[in-house]
Amino acid sequence: MWLLNACTALDYITSEHPKAMSVLSAILITAGSLPAIPAISAGAGGAVLASGAAHAIGAIAVGLGQVLGASIKNSQAQLQTQEQAQAPAGH
Repeated sequence: MWLLNACTALDYITSEHPKAMSVLSAILITAGSLPAIPAISAGAGGAVLASGAAHAIGAIAVGLGQVLGASIKNSQAQLQTQEQAQAPAGH
């Protein structure tokens, strides 16, 4: 039940605030990619970022960002389809 509620809430937020969700998607993808960059994982936070847990969390963040980005694109496509269907013929 919580998963259904979460999906409904995500769909609502995505349709009402697509730009904010696009930014969040980009942030998740960028932050999730950081542990995979060798120069960063070898730097000051190397021990933490090189760990398997950091890579797993990064992969989850990238996955969530990609799903969120796809959801935004799907929502925008549905909105355009609805607008086209409601437009009067000949315009």
